[in-house]
Amino acid sequence: MGQAIPNKWKKHLVLVEFGLKRQEDLEKEIHRYPSFHVNKLIEDIKEQLKSKPNSGMYIISSIPSYDCFKLPNFCISSLEDLEEFKRNLDSHFYDRFSEVWYCKKTIENGHDVIIGRISFDNRDWLNSVQFSHNVEQVWNCSHREIERFNKDSNVIYLRASRQGWGRRYHVDDLRVPSLEYKEKVINGFMQTVRSIEEHKEKIQNFEKYLKNIGIEELCLEYMLSQKGFSFIDWDTSNDRKVIDNIFSTKEKCEWRR
Repeated sequence: MGQAIPNKWKKHLVLVEFGLKRQEDLEKEIHRYPSFHVNKLIEDIKEQLKSKPNSGMYIISSIPSYDCFKLPNFCISSLEDLEEFKRNLDSHFYDRFSEVWYCKKTIENGHDVIIGRISFDNRDWLNSVQFSHNVEQVWNCSHREIERFNKDSNVIYLRASRQGWGRRYHVDDLRVPSLEYKEKVINGFMQTVRSIEEHKEKIQNFEKYLKNIGIEELCLEYMLSQKGFSFIDWDTSNDRKVIDNIFSTKEKCEWRR
């Protein structure tokens, strides 16, 4: 009997389901290993760190079979980081996690990486005073910096909102290291929101599906780098309900492996 497909992988496949990501791109970005092959993952990253040092950051994720929200991540930028990850593994790792993944965020001098998220609120009682699209973006760091952001955060940060599709955004908060950098940040923001607008029909199909199963809020996480724009994750108030509705049979899951 084959090993169950983790819900976190199914969650990524939901983006494929609604045309917001190609499966071949997903499989190139995320390198999956059974948890009992974690040493193979470590060796593969070690080889890359030795052959191409300082070329990017490796994000290692420990994946349980069922949970798919706020999973443990470990950021690797050096051989020392990798050794620390290995030291932190314990005997319970194989009991708690069915897979371990890594993805690489490439860093090249002169090229910014923008990480952001946009939330859509489709509750019927919203009125014109309240904004239904909200964007937050950070530059050259992890998406977790958005969740941790506060007045003392030392990151490039932008927050903007608008009342719906086709409307102008209002920049509600902007943190930049200098006035010279402000224009660059605004231009990056405009590039990302234009890319999101290009996916309007697909996002609306996703929203419509969610509303039909009683979910009225959606958050899409995305990245813009020298390789282009891509959606990388999504969240709702009940991700398991979405996953269970879409992947309701074993055959449907096996078809997307």
